[in-house]
Amino acid sequence: MTQHHNISTATIRGLWNNWAIAFGAIALVTFFSLFISKVILPAIIFVLAYVMMAKLKSDSGNSKMGACNLIVWATAIILFWSGLIMVIINIIHAEWFFGGRFVVEPFNPQHPYVASLIIFPTALAVSIYFLARGHSLKICQNCHARFGYYHQSSSVATLYFREARYQLRLMLMLSLLLSIVDWGYYYFFYINVNFNSPDKFYFIIMPIAVYLISLVYMSLRYMSMSDDLVARYSSKNMKPMMTLVRFLVLSGDRILLSEQSDGLIDTPVKKTMTRREEISLDEARHEFADMSGTKDFDLKFLYSESGYVNGTNVIHFAAFLPDAAESHDLRVRGQWNTIDQLDRQLKAHKLTPLLMSELHRIYNITMAWKTYDRDGRRLYPIKNYHPTFRLRDFKKWDVDYTDLHWLDIASNNEDRPLFRLRRFWRKNFRH
Repeated sequence: MTQHHNISTATIRGLWNNWAIAFGAIALVTFFSLFISKVILPAIIFVLAYVMMAKLKSDSGNSKMGACNLIVWATAIILFWSGLIMVIINIIHAEWFFGGRFVVEPFNPQHPYVASLIIFPTALAVSIYFLARGHSLKICQNCHARFGYYHQSSSVATLYFREARYQLRLMLMLSLLLSIVDWGYYYFFYINVNFNSPDKFYFIIMPIAVYLISLVYMSLRYMSMSDDLVARYSSKNMKPMMTLVRFLVLSGDRILLSEQSDGLIDTPVKKTMTRREEISLDEARHEFADMSGTKDFDLKFLYSESGYVNGTNVIHFAAFLPDAAESHDLRVRGQWNTIDQLDRQLKAHKLTPLLMSELHRIYNITMAWKTYDRDGRRLYPIKNYHPTFRLRDFKKWDVDYTDLHWLDIASNNEDRPLFRLRRFWRKNFRH
């Protein structure tokens, strides 16, 4: 088998594993609720949520792209909010809280927690929220920043996008079904004085049975998908893995761009070569000089990305030409653009996704590095102060664009609400 097929098969297996872990954790809560006290159960749920987040954090430390973890992150959120709701219910029923005079049904201190009545409506709400947010979710943005842009024609992109949303929709439908059945049974048949066999069936056995059935269904689904991938990516159909080298060409306060065959705008200097992990600066200089037809330039390595279709990786450089180069002829065709022109093209969605990804990363990392320290605290004693961003200063910026920590600082810093709480959460719990 080719390396791409092995990666794709592992990805499919990872998708099934994530579903088994995610929905399994929810089913486990319903099982625990039968014999764990109301006081201890929320703590167990928080531990499970932490395990989900620890898995995400461990996977994010892997340099190779694995399966999409969106369903695991959704489950961590479901568990957290379910546990928090249970804690609140426990508090308002405590004797020390206004003498325990508040009553929230269904609650009976003598019986197990009916966890199904809390966790499945919570799962329903979280699934709807995740589906509505789409790619704007933070976990999707982090994956994008780490592994790069997945083109819509990429089989990897199609698989991830389709299966992540499919698993969320399945979570939504099963949560809706179990919420309706459990709350319907509670409203019409449940007697809050004992916990009999029908109660155990509807609140505990049925959710576990639904989980086991979903495992069989997902196994059949992914086994069929795996067979399809074997046929699609057999060695005779397999394209070799490639490396795409991209050069952003700058001169003074302008950047060189050209219109592509699809009508979108991109850098005109790029080259595809046989797959390699890195390219030396000397080799990159030789390639740029050969393509551009000039030897009067400075070159700067920016960052590299993996995870594109067929195992392709992308290595990014910036080439700085003298200011006078704007009036000179180059071997490559293109137009010189100012930041204002670039901004208008960006807002008009005229840039290629790869160029948008590059600009997003460069701008956000640069501004975070210029404005805050590595802990997110302001470098200047002025709230919401934003230093200038000029292309002519790009060459002098001593910032590491491979360091994704600056993207975290860009989204969570001293100028954001609840900065310290958010920093604590990300440091200890976030993937």
